[in-house]
Amino acid sequence: MNTNRKRISGRLEQLPRGFTIVTEAGDHWVLEDVEPANDHFGNEVTAEGEVVGLDRLRVDWLGAV
Repeated sequence: MNTNRKRISGRLEQLPRGFTIVTEAGDHWVLEDVEPANDHFGNEVTAEGEVVGLDRLRVDWLGAV
């Protein structure tokens, strides 16, 4: 099992650093390699992928909660 894989849930926002999931704990995860659907913004989503930085996730899958 790859320990760099992660599943993150939270509110999807578009911030200056890019598409971001803000978790309930207030953590910000910047998403890479993804173009979310417009109806996902401001709503709860879950993303799965590989951690590629301190706060970056290279997304394999993104969906509404």
